[in-house]
Amino acid sequence: MATTCYGCGATLRIDGPVGRRSTCPECDADLHTCMCCRHHDEAAAHQCREPHADHVVEKDASNACDLFQLGDGASRRRTGRSEAARNALGALFGEAPRATEDPRDALEALFRKK
Repeated sequence: MATTCYGCGATLRIDGPVGRRSTCPECDADLHTCMCCRHHDEAAAHQCREPHADHVVEKDASNACDLFQLGDGASRRRTGRSEAARNALGALFGEAPRATEDPRDALEALFRKK
């Protein structure tokens, strides 16, 4: 089965079951995690669509959930999601996409001499 690593986004070819100690060969991130499970859903109770699953606190750490099924971890990567959501909402109301600011520019503007 082909999937994508939650940690680095690398495409992985997994043959057979994913063990509790399985890791990504690229970034060494754990693969048997909630973030890589097909049942993971941030909008669901305990962030899991499986009602019989045990509550897991650390979603990106290896766990012993018996209901784990490998899913696409890259779709759950958090980088840029909030900015994309804001731009989509703005587009709904006819606003232009917000320009991404470099934090360094904001810091320099704060201490710039007038």
